[in-house]
Amino acid sequence: MKSSYQPSKEPLIRVGIILPSDNMSQVNITLSDCDSFEIETSEKIFPSCKNNDYLSIVKSNESLTLKELDSNSKKVIIKPTVHSENTFITLKNVTAGRGFHWQKKIDIKYWGKIDFRIVENKLIAINEVKLEDYLKCVATSEMSQNCPDEFLITQTIVARSWILANAEQKHSLLKFDVCNDDCCQRYHGLNNCTPKSIEAANNSYGKVLMYDNEICDTRYSKSCGGITENFENVWENKRVPYLRSIKDCNHRNEDYCNPDYYKGILISDFIGSVDEDHEYYRWKFEVDSVHVIKHLKIKYKILADRIIDLQVVKKGASDRVYQLDVIYRDQSGNKNSIIIESEYRIRDLLSESFLFSSAFTIKKENKNYILHGKGWGHGVGMCQIGALGMSLLKKQSLQILHHYFPGAEVKKIYHS
Repeated sequence: MKSSYQPSKEPLIRVGIILPSDNMSQVNITLSDCDSFEIETSEKIFPSCKNNDYLSIVKSNESLTLKELDSNSKKVIIKPTVHSENTFITLKNVTAGRGFHWQKKIDIKYWGKIDFRIVENKLIAINEVKLEDYLKCVATSEMSQNCPDEFLITQTIVARSWILANAEQKHSLLKFDVCNDDCCQRYHGLNNCTPKSIEAANNSYGKVLMYDNEICDTRYSKSCGGITENFENVWENKRVPYLRSIKDCNHRNEDYCNPDYYKGILISDFIGSVDEDHEYYRWKFEVDSVHVIKHLKIKYKILADRIIDLQVVKKGASDRVYQLDVIYRDQSGNKNSIIIESEYRIRDLLSESFLFSSAFTIKKENKNYILHGKGWGHGVGMCQIGALGMSLLKKQSLQILHHYFPGAEVKKIYHS
């Protein structure tokens, strides 16, 4: 899908839920009702009456073994023959939060069909699902069912716009539209689907943000720290009119994402169920030089003996660092340096569990480097905790959207 793509009716989307990087060799599955599904393999179709409630798919060399059905195949597709909200497939031990400090394994229920295949000798699984059913699960996977209705509507419109624009095409080689995790946007299936999230999807059905007659590439992150970032300082060097840096505050200069602004309210009650409870608005972090040396070797083929200094080269409008000079001595005692480009690579370099954001200042203390930072994520577009704050202040969805995506307009592009 491209940003100029505008469906006239609700599309099906393909979501990667088990990726090659997960290195899974076995998937355990339960079906809500075995009579409501059929299983297709490379050789035959097993009708619903032949199914079991419990299935196990095992990758063995270049084939998938379904021992309950005595089948070896290049593919296994489990698809519903009865479509209802009570017909779903449960996958055990799906990875959530890949590479982040909140990574864990969870059991997830899915609507739609699931396609299991082997790609480059790795097991993958793809959920093909109606877009609106997918969206019923996204807002409350990204944040919590406790969020106000106006936030859930806002998040749903942003999520719908982002996936239809799908400008990055991160997973095109694996032949699915998006993955199920923070790499794209969180999708934990029916685990987080609630009457409120269903209502938010229904009340915003088919609505997207548009700019210059194209669906907006609506980026968002958890906390901007008080100022959002310009698109071109994080991704490609292209100015995007509706993804400009803004002060995320009210007329009294009070930041919407500052938890101290909301007396008696715990922000942790509203963030996603897989997230850890941390201070994200302002934080402190001590860089582990051993990790940086190890990372330089693995990612940049640099054999450093010790880190001499970390120096900021360039910052964006939100104070996010997008060029960092790492000065080091190599194993021969020579002084060298490398410029790390992009906020993503900088966050990856400085923390084993991925740094909250690149909006930080550096203070050297003896051999250690202390970062005083703000925000969580890239900071472009919508600040989720800021949008939550606006909704807690009774701001309407349109007000929140126009705040974070200036110049963009909401338009309904398809009907039920």
